[in-house]
Amino acid sequence: MELSRRTFHALAGTAALGFALTGSGSPTSANTARSVPTGPPPPVPGADGRRHEVGFDRYSLLVDGRRLVLWSGEMHPFRLPSPSLWRDVLEKMRAHGYNAVSVYVAWNYHSPAPGRYDFTGVRDLDLFLRMAAETGLYVILRPGPYINAEVDAGGFPGWLTATEGTARTSDPTYLRYVDEWLSAVNAIAAKRLFTRGTGTVLLYQIENEYDAHVDEPTGRAYMSYLYEKVRADGIDVPLFHNDKGRDGAWAPGSFATGGEKGRWLYGFDGYPEPDEVPPDWGHFGA
Repeated sequence: MELSRRTFHALAGTAALGFALTGSGSPTSANTARSVPTGPPPPVPGADGRRHEVGFDRYSLLVDGRRLVLWSGEMHPFRLPSPSLWRDVLEKMRAHGYNAVSVYVAWNYHSPAPGRYDFTGVRDLDLFLRMAAETGLYVILRPGPYINAEVDAGGFPGWLTATEGTARTSDPTYLRYVDEWLSAVNAIAAKRLFTRGTGTVLLYQIENEYDAHVDEPTGRAYMSYLYEKVRADGIDVPLFHNDKGRDGAWAPGSFATGGEKGRWLYGFDGYPEPDEVPPDWGHFGA
């Protein structure tokens, strides 16, 4: 599998993920009213067995018509391969005022060989998602297939780098492996969606910092494939991508979404520095 230098050597540093809600598409079913919702935020989330509507407008996310501002921290189970410690970390996040946890799911951690996927023991993603729901945290799920995350090959398994095809494109060989990976992850995620009341997965990220083929047909076809694959697997929460800068890459309308509108968020990295003026985290920033 052909990999670019950027793909194989993840950049060092910490990224703050932001969402640009202005111009993110038509209002969703949860926010069709012209009036701006006010009032208290949604209650603490959990697997309550009730269906929920998740949408957004230019100001914020909307949960059952109520405004929700996410305050999220990162926790990656593959970096803490001890399920007995997961709940403690999640509870501390909740106690410190966070209402969401952002979770990378690393392909290489779950797939030692082609066609083999392990979600047991220290790799039990479903257990982690259940714990997050029991702790009262929304989940931002980020399974790639490329995650960057400052890990080798951006989380691609070693065996993938030895296969034919070109990674992060619409190459059929690459997409065949991607399809297997997403099928495995989405089978778990679909059981823990906040929209279904069976978990707290609120948002789902496609790819990460993907800028290699923004203006090329193979890039647009690749993003369309990922979008439609995730939807076909039953993931019905809003989807988004994380642009590596405030460049507008993969903003709404930049690729086909199977006719679906108003369910795609534009996200971007922001890097505040202590010796600089705070960044403008508006729609595209300064």
